[in-house]
Amino acid sequence: MNSLGSLLIIKLILSVLIIVGVAEISKRISPLIGGIISGLPLGTGLSIYFISYEQGIDFTTEGVPWGIAGLSASIIFCLVYLLVARKIRLNNRLLVIGYSSSVSLVSFLIIGYILYLFNLTLIRATAIFIIVFCLNLLVINKLIGTQDTPKKSSSTMMQIICRGIIVGAILILITGVASVAGSKWAGILSSFPSTLFPLLIVLHYEEGNKLFPYVIYGFSYSISTLLLFYISFIYIVPLFGLNIGFLLIYILCSVYLISLRKIQN
Repeated sequence: MNSLGSLLIIKLILSVLIIVGVAEISKRISPLIGGIISGLPLGTGLSIYFISYEQGIDFTTEGVPWGIAGLSASIIFCLVYLLVARKIRLNNRLLVIGYSSSVSLVSFLIIGYILYLFNLTLIRATAIFIIVFCLNLLVINKLIGTQDTPKKSSSTMMQIICRGIIVGAILILITGVASVAGSKWAGILSSFPSTLFPLLIVLHYEEGNKLFPYVIYGFSYSISTLLLFYISFIYIVPLFGLNIGFLLIYILCSVYLISLRKIQN
């Protein structure tokens, strides 16, 4: 097997292990620890790691402003999915999921293309994200915040593994496109909610509109961790290297998530 095939298998296996590992930690050790790990930049982190590994740290750093601005496209992706799923009245749930997913993906790509056309700096990209982030919180709290707290639901191991495979496939696609599309698109695509998307699909299929809106609600707040991740990457990885740099970034993001949870509580 050539090196390219080996790398593809590594990406897929890592995605499955991370998704399964988070689920098992939540069930067997601590839901709190599992929740903190879930809030870390898992899909985005893997995308950025492998893009940097394959294309170089400088290549990834150039695209970070578009990655930060791309978080706005991810926010809109989730909001569009929520609105479309609630609006459509079809008896076939798979058709609703397919239509909601298609419209959301198109919205992500349209916003991504608009961002691609801009000459972004770190400050401009951060300003775009903060504006969209705050506006989305106003909208999402009106749409979801007044509903009753949902009952907790658990997933089977097969569902979790399938989620990991989907995440792995998205990761392979994103990192593959990065080599031909340039650093701007690499940054934008790295912001795609690759770990959240399969979870939305599974919950939507199994529970209808009962649970997935709350996942979107939580993501609307926790996506701020990704802003910290991108900014940390620019300053930490060039100094400490890819592996140690990522370890330090994840420690920093963990501290941020713990602090955020304490503030929310």
